[in-house]
Amino acid sequence: MSIRKFVRRWGGWIGAALAVPILLVSITIFDLAPDLPISLDAAVLQGAMPIFSDRYGLPLSRSYQSALNPHNLVPYHDVPERLIAAFIAAEDARFFKHHGIDWLARMHALWQNIKGFENVRGASTISEQVVRILHPRPRTYWSRWLEGWDATRLEHRFDKHELLEFYLNQVPFSSGRRGVVQAARYYFGRSLATLNTKEMLALATMVRAPSLLDPIRGKGDLEKRIALLAARMVRQGTLSQESYKDATDGRLQMHTSELSVAAHHFLAYVKERVDGVVRSSQPIRTTLDGELQQKVQELLEQRLRDISEYGLKNGGVLIIDHSTGEVLTWAVAGKIDDKDSGYDHDAIRTARQPGSTLKPFVYALALDKGWTAETTIKDEPLVEQVEHGLHIYRNFSQVYYGEVSMAVALGNSLNTPAVRTLNFVGLDNFLRTLQNSGMTCLTRGMEIYGNGLVLGNAEISLLELVQAYGALAQGGIPLTLSVLLDEGTSKKDIDQRLFSEQAAKTIGMILSEDAYRQLEFGKYSVLSFPERTAVKTGTSAKANDVWTVAYNGRYLIGIWFGNMDRSPPKKQVTGAGGPALLARSVFGEVTKRYGYCPMPKIDLVQVESNLPSAREAIRMIIPTEDMEILFDPRIPNNSQVIPFTLSGVTQDDKVEWDIDNENFLSPVHDKLLWPVTLGEHTVSAKVKSGDGRLISLPARKITVK
Repeated sequence: MSIRKFVRRWGGWIGAALAVPILLVSITIFDLAPDLPISLDAAVLQGAMPIFSDRYGLPLSRSYQSALNPHNLVPYHDVPERLIAAFIAAEDARFFKHHGIDWLARMHALWQNIKGFENVRGASTISEQVVRILHPRPRTYWSRWLEGWDATRLEHRFDKHELLEFYLNQVPFSSGRRGVVQAARYYFGRSLATLNTKEMLALATMVRAPSLLDPIRGKGDLEKRIALLAARMVRQGTLSQESYKDATDGRLQMHTSELSVAAHHFLAYVKERVDGVVRSSQPIRTTLDGELQQKVQELLEQRLRDISEYGLKNGGVLIIDHSTGEVLTWAVAGKIDDKDSGYDHDAIRTARQPGSTLKPFVYALALDKGWTAETTIKDEPLVEQVEHGLHIYRNFSQVYYGEVSMAVALGNSLNTPAVRTLNFVGLDNFLRTLQNSGMTCLTRGMEIYGNGLVLGNAEISLLELVQAYGALAQGGIPLTLSVLLDEGTSKKDIDQRLFSEQAAKTIGMILSEDAYRQLEFGKYSVLSFPERTAVKTGTSAKANDVWTVAYNGRYLIGIWFGNMDRSPPKKQVTGAGGPALLARSVFGEVTKRYGYCPMPKIDLVQVESNLPSAREAIRMIIPTEDMEILFDPRIPNNSQVIPFTLSGVTQDDKVEWDIDNENFLSPVHDKLLWPVTLGEHTVSAKVKSGDGRLISLPARKITVK
């Protein structure tokens, strides 16, 4: 007799005879599963990753990223009976008869494998598959023996219905889905209760070979397998002939269901805010408004397409309810290049130059130091020392308006009045206020930023900028952003107030009035919103970054456009020409959803009557300390002059200059044109103010070479 015939005739009996002692040996000396769970529910939550929804329950994250499925669970009594029957027929026909191991099925499988000289059948019971889910092992024959013993232990601890419920909720499908609820949603876009007979049998069939039998990407004959399962159920008496026809007629209709809200950048921020690993079978509700998020995302992408000729590819929109600090929208659009997935670069948390968006904060400080909306400031080119040279501050439009009120200076976003106001309030005070408002990116120090800070030479994120504007919108009190509904309303710490309530409201009124911005933006500009809304735009150097921040009585919107790879735009676009139009559209969507919330109007005259007037400190601008001047021999001597200049001088002041102990009166109240002379010189000045005070400015040395 040949070996092959001998194996075919006696191999099954030999295998059966050896099985029992091998199992007994494995029980005593080999690696059984560690302590099996006392509670299957606790096992599910162990190591579970949290999933998140919007404020109304709309899913924001997928629920199939954890090792097990802790979220999309269905009680045993809510599972359709036909679906249960299909799984039992497909996976474990004697489930309610064995005690963890189906010895008849196992011996039959062993015999089939021996006859075929290959592993053609596994015959794992549902209880053994539960063991495999709880305690994965390498797929070997030895693991199969150990799983059988663990399954027996498991059935001593839990009843059949508990095990079957766990199995139906945790059985793995393809594409990372676990459990029949996730699979039904993914493949058919429906709940279990609405599945037809063919779809139920499809779910029970797929688990045999999830990837091969995947109805979307698999290459196996799923329809044929469904027909075989249906025939088996008819023989078992669990499926009628009519239902058999339903299960075998036609083809499966796929209707996959994926997330409709793109909020991965927001969720990354939320997960950083969650302290530790959250284990919960319920989604965590965030503050995000999913429908508003989706609409704003569409508007942002469309606006970027509209201005594509300018070469700006990226953008971000952040919306908060400034009365609570809750984040409602966190939309990011655009990629760096074709290889960029768009997931790695969050425009809302990336620090960029804010342009003129910081000016309202310096004027708020000036109001608290005594200025009013009608305090006049000089608007003309301003020269300041940079090391041994000079820097000239100019307006964006290169147009200057002479003496202007603080309200006009802010409303028109004039540069030179902003720098003069910064000199009045103090750079250290301004920087400290910005840092206290939440701008943690400002870490380089006053000596690095200099007066250019008020014009946006530093870098901050849109997130920090919006949070800081929340203090203006909320009467000068710092705002803490909230991303989870159970965090509650943001606490307003009056002790940490940045500005007085009057100053904050005055800034809001100025930014909401057309009359204060007509010089630079014209009458009825894009910044004039349908309801009273404070609007501030910003444009960085060379227009690499363009911004708009706007707030009404309850909602605050921040928008940034630029390029995440820091490449320059093809054409220059300003904050008013780029994101401001989008801000109008976004506010329109907010209004549709939440109604009108205009910013309350206040009487600026009444506010001003309660605040005394103040004047800018008098300083020597030119010459700077240790200034060096180069004499040009190509120019006639009498044509080479330098304007010695003071800042803070009014028309009523009288200025006397002292140059090398020789006195000169200024023909213009704050300037003296001095003929350049080779050598070292000493320059000082005295100012007799209109109220009779005498102010002496320290002498400075200059060198003409």
